[in-house]
Amino acid sequence: MNEMRKKIIIKEINSWKESRMLPEQYCNYLLALYRQGELPPSNSNNTGSDKKDILFGLLIGALFAFIVFLNYFTEIPIRMQMLMTTISIIVFGLAVRRFIGRKIIFQMALMGMALSLLLLTVSLAEFMAPGKVGILYVFLFINCGLWILMGKKLKLLHFFLAGSLGAMVTLYSLLI
Repeated sequence: MNEMRKKIIIKEINSWKESRMLPEQYCNYLLALYRQGELPPSNSNNTGSDKKDILFGLLIGALFAFIVFLNYFTEIPIRMQMLMTTISIIVFGLAVRRFIGRKIIFQMALMGMALSLLLLTVSLAEFMAPGKVGILYVFLFINCGLWILMGKKLKLLHFFLAGSLGAMVTLYSLLI
């Protein structure tokens, strides 16, 4: 096979591997096949990916901090707060979908989505029935149940523990 053609194919397979279009094992197999057993040149592609992960992690944290600031430290109408929180849930959901293979960033986006959903349901309970804590407790139990289910389904211990502890604290404050 033409050497130039091999380089183009190897470059394309590397981009598939980096963007996770194909599973890593398939990309490694194809790379080994086209390189004919030669080791790849030692360029550090992981540092670029790590830098992107750090940048996305900072963006996720900044978005969540902005939503908390918007909900608790501004005097904009509650409907506007709920709209902005809903938009942030959608953005976090897209980030979860985008980073499903990357462990830390995926979990950060998932936590941002879960906490934004919690903020939205508290605002919704306050909007629907101001001063009635019964509806708030129902929404809190629903959130805790979602966290427990997500923790079991995705095998994330911290979600399971947060949901369980949240349900116990909510139950304790309901009984007192």
